[in-house]
Amino acid sequence: MLNTRTVLKENDLYLVGNRHYKIAEGESGLYRRDTRFLSLYEWRLDGERPQHLLQHERYPFWLHEHSANANVGYTMKVGISRDLTVTSHEVRDTLTVTRYLGEGPQVVTLALAADFVDMFEVRGWPGGLGERTVTTQEVPGGVEFSYTAGDGLHSRALVQVSPAAVWNGEKLTWDLTEAETKIQVSVFPLQADEQPTPGDPAALAAEYDALHGTLNLRLADPLDQQVLDQSIEDLRSLSFQTEQGRFPAAGLPWFVAPFGRDSLIIAMMVKDHMPEMALTVARYLAARQGSKYDKSTLEEPGKILHEERIGELTRMGRTPHRPYYATADATPLFVWLVGELSAAHPDIARELRPQWEAALKWCLTDGDPDGDGFIEYTPDESGITNAVWKDSGDSTFTAEGVDISGHVAVVEVQGYTYAAYLAAARMYRLLNDEGQAVEWETRAASLRERFHAAFWWPERGYYVHGLNGDKKPLNVLVSNPAHTLWTGIIPPEFAPQVAATALGSQLWSGWGIRTLGEGEIRYNPVSYHNGSVWPHDTAAAALGMHRYGLNAEAAQVARALFDVARAADDRRLSELLAGFKRESHTPPVPYPAACHPQGWDAAIPLALAHLLGHGQAQGAGKLENELA
Repeated sequence: MLNTRTVLKENDLYLVGNRHYKIAEGESGLYRRDTRFLSLYEWRLDGERPQHLLQHERYPFWLHEHSANANVGYTMKVGISRDLTVTSHEVRDTLTVTRYLGEGPQVVTLALAADFVDMFEVRGWPGGLGERTVTTQEVPGGVEFSYTAGDGLHSRALVQVSPAAVWNGEKLTWDLTEAETKIQVSVFPLQADEQPTPGDPAALAAEYDALHGTLNLRLADPLDQQVLDQSIEDLRSLSFQTEQGRFPAAGLPWFVAPFGRDSLIIAMMVKDHMPEMALTVARYLAARQGSKYDKSTLEEPGKILHEERIGELTRMGRTPHRPYYATADATPLFVWLVGELSAAHPDIARELRPQWEAALKWCLTDGDPDGDGFIEYTPDESGITNAVWKDSGDSTFTAEGVDISGHVAVVEVQGYTYAAYLAAARMYRLLNDEGQAVEWETRAASLRERFHAAFWWPERGYYVHGLNGDKKPLNVLVSNPAHTLWTGIIPPEFAPQVAATALGSQLWSGWGIRTLGEGEIRYNPVSYHNGSVWPHDTAAAALGMHRYGLNAEAAQVARALFDVARAADDRRLSELLAGFKRESHTPPVPYPAACHPQGWDAAIPLALAHLLGHGQAQGAGKLENELA
């Protein structure tokens, strides 16, 4: 694993480097979705690594760099100005090498290698395909690496250079004698019969610049505005093109793929400001809704996917991600999203009616395997143990610290389902079907009543994490009930108690709501789901507090999350942070392996801006064409 990771991305092409944006070790590489095309890309000057003077990420796809000869000391002999850009189909690397002192030529080399390994294998997937047979050949203007996968898909990494260089089988070499030399390298990752398509970095930069001008949402504090502007930029960067439009990736670098739960939560958070993105999410997931039973992928009729991959391991049937349906919450979330979108876009309810009706049917049948009226999942020993957002294997357990078993009903999933049932009622009413509208309203009311009876934890003034397979409550203090406020399932008279517990000393860190309360069994502030703080989880709680009129509490939580982003040099929230208590004049403690940026968290500033305080948010604005 890289200790410090850098990423440049556009569409489904992304470069993962070490702290100097170099592809030279470990999981670094040039990836196109789920395949690593280049495993080595390293410049040297006179046999040594150049000394970096400045590295500045102008845009999420553009690195500007100044460097010099190694051990530069007080006087630079050779200077290098560099612009590295990643566009949809091309990586373009432009160097201007200037010679200031010394005699004789300078030698510049670029070491290259390709392995075409599946991203899952790079990250340690068991039972990989091993080393590939890669063909390397010189071609006019450069060198090409090629590989034919087990299913016959032919992939190429074409490297074109100017001026011409000498290739020795491992590196390209330029002998420089002029006072200044400009070198340009273009890398084209190609599959099947694709041909090289040059990118246009300047046009892409202009598109990014225009994003900030289209946002009609202004915050009083300039630092808060920087956080908001960064979120807009990151949402654009994370997205990739699909038949339905630009779809938001879950996070960089390993989750540039369609995810159900992740994209649905992103869409719910940005639907008022980025409706086109939310509509794309709904349409894309509708097009891939489950239609049959498949034990290997957990597909069921009406079910919404969890994750979809297109790498060689998946295409060869070595992973279930074709797509994989191991999620209990994406299906009700899908109905809730379509219902929310239908308020401003009524045609979407009619367009996707077969899909949201199939999703509702799943909620009443396969989604409730024991027929008790709650949506459940069963831990999959060969796959995902916990088919909810806290999907790590140790995240859901009894008060005694025993892992759950059987059909497990988790608190926030029941909330999503309640919201889905009310969304269905609204859509049926929109479609002039009053009988069905009343039926789903009745189901929602019944679910709320049964939910409160089964999940309420009176001793804590809070709700339990869930019900185990034996229907015994999981009396563990977690963030999930606060998150569930967002859905509206909690009766209004109990919402203040839930908020107060969430903001109490065990759960509230000062930066956000801990996933697991301090002092609970398994509590660890630097764990994935057992004591860390996940900003999206905390943001959902803030939206829920606001929903119940708990505006002071909502503003407190929103302010804390903006402060987390303000404490970061790049003004970004990351996937999660450590759950240590907030201390004066001390930034939050990061979680080492967090995605950065991450889709949920890029959406948070847009979702919470209106909660920061009276007079700070000036209008909701629309970004109708933000990702066109």
